[in-house]
Amino acid sequence: MRFIIRQLLSVLSIPALSRAYGWLTRRKSPKFLIRRIIVFFAKHYKINMDDYSGDMSDYDSLSDFFIRTLNQETRPLIKSEKYMLSPADGFLTNVETVYEDKTTQVKGIDYKISEFIQDEIDYQQGWHIATIYLSPHDYHRFHHTITAEIDGYLHKKGRLFPVNSFGTSLVKGLFNSNERLITRYKLNNQTFYIVAVGATFVGSIKMKFIESIKRDNKWKSISVNINQLDEMGRFEMGSTIIMIIPKYLATPIDNIIGKIKVSDKIFSLN
Repeated sequence: MRFIIRQLLSVLSIPALSRAYGWLTRRKSPKFLIRRIIVFFAKHYKINMDDYSGDMSDYDSLSDFFIRTLNQETRPLIKSEKYMLSPADGFLTNVETVYEDKTTQVKGIDYKISEFIQDEIDYQQGWHIATIYLSPHDYHRFHHTITAEIDGYLHKKGRLFPVNSFGTSLVKGLFNSNERLITRYKLNNQTFYIVAVGATFVGSIKMKFIESIKRDNKWKSISVNINQLDEMGRFEMGSTIIMIIPKYLATPIDNIIGKIKVSDKIFSLN
């Protein structure tokens, strides 16, 4: 049984099996098998249910479990309006300050910011780029980093790409290939961006402030006032959050690289 469950879960890392992924994770029957898959998933990724609402038996599908909500008593989210807070649980790999249309995906691999956000910005002023990777272990809902106004969003469709035997992408420009939802904010007359990068599975990102996402690769102008740490959206598969913050707006906190949780301080406002 453990072998069968392991093989079923293996589809999570193979983009070519996106339909199988969707079918598997949303299945609610047979209940005995779904519950065993959820238990195996939780044990395999060492998920501490004390942080989350309910227990494993309360979730009807692996998809429901993947987007589980926090227990507000054991994991309260603490606001701090003088700071831009972490929007997600995950691993903060780097905070890079750039002055050109190029930033780092992983060591030795760069990507163009303009292609990534599909917008034009002034690079000479300097931009902080913070990258947060979420693993299957992590909480997969994400939150607004600061109280501000959202004035636009763009959904960029993903595409399938080749993988090796470990499910690792062979595409150097992975961030510019994957599905992503780019949110543009305004704060203190400055523009900043939060980008939710999903897997190649279409529809793997859902947003709370958009009733129906228009998936046409075009910027949509909106005007939505949001509060710090309100839920922004969720990942239903794959996940990276990238914060693109103008240097004039905020300053990175010292020694913050590593494991991070929602509401941890990443930038102090200038």
